[in-house]
Amino acid sequence: MTRCTRFHRDGTACTNVTEYLDGWCRQDDCAGFVRPNTSAAPETHGSPRGTDTHIRAAPVAITDVALDEIPGVHVTTRAVDSFRFHHGGSARSAEVQLRSMLEDFLFKSASSTSANGFVRLSRQGYDLVLSPDRTAITAYSTVHRERTWEQVKSNVPSRFRRHIPRRPSTAPRREPGEPVPPERFADVFDASEVYLTARVQRSFAKIEGLLEAPDEELHAAVRSCAAQLPAGILSRRADGLFEVEHAGRIWLVTPDCRTLIGVKPVRTQDSTERSVVEIPRSATAPRAERL
Repeated sequence: MTRCTRFHRDGTACTNVTEYLDGWCRQDDCAGFVRPNTSAAPETHGSPRGTDTHIRAAPVAITDVALDEIPGVHVTTRAVDSFRFHHGGSARSAEVQLRSMLEDFLFKSASSTSANGFVRLSRQGYDLVLSPDRTAITAYSTVHRERTWEQVKSNVPSRFRRHIPRRPSTAPRREPGEPVPPERFADVFDASEVYLTARVQRSFAKIEGLLEAPDEELHAAVRSCAAQLPAGILSRRADGLFEVEHAGRIWLVTPDCRTLIGVKPVRTQDSTERSVVEIPRSATAPRAERL
C-alpha cells in the first residue's frame, strides 16, 4: 500500500492510499489526474479512431497474445515517452498502464494491420501498436488532451470545456419544403445536403465517443451514417416527422427530408400516442418517445 500519486479535479493532491501499480487509488473522491492542472496538457490533432462504428466495421485482429503473456510484453521507450508526453507520470506507471490497456483492447477494439505486419488497436480515441511478432507495444497515441484510458473507462469527465452545443452545420439551412410521402423518402433524402442541427450532432457525438472530435470529422461521421437511412425502417409520426431505425439507432427527420433533428440508441418503448405510416418494405413497432 502506497499513497495515491494522482490529483483531484481542483489540482489538490490525493491523500488516499492505493495498492494499484499505476498509482491511482480509484476512490470516488479521486478523479485520477496525473498532473495538477491542464497547463502542461499538449494539443492533439486528428479524429478519434476506435469509435463504436469503427469497431463494428473493423476485422478481428489476430494478435496471438494470451492474457497471461501480457506481463511479459515489452513496452518500448518510444511508447512510454509518448504516454508520458500526453499524460505525465513515471516511466514505470506508463508501462503498467499500457499493458493494462492492451488487455482491454484485446477484448474490444478496432484493428488494422500495416503492410509490414504492425497491428494497430484503437478504442475511443486511444491507439496501441504491436510489433509484427506481437511481443512489444511499439507506439502509443491519443486524441484526449490529458485523461488516461483508465480515467475514460471510469467515466471521469474532461477538465477541458467542450463546445459541441454550438457546432454549426456544414450545410446552410434551407426553407421548409412540402412534406415528402413515405414511399419517396429514399429518393428525396440526401445525407450530403441535409441540415445537421446542433442537437443531432451533440447526440451522435455522445453515442459514438466523438465528443472531442473536430467539427469536420464529426459532420463527416454523421453524414456517413445518415447515408444509410434509406435502407432503414421508416415510419411517420402523428406530428409528421419521420423516424428511421437503422443499425441500432433511431433518427428523427423533418417531413421535408431537409433536416436531421436528432438520433438516439434503440430502446424498447411503449408504442402509444402516434399513428404510423410505413413504407411497404418495412415493418416496425411505433414508438412514442421523442428524441
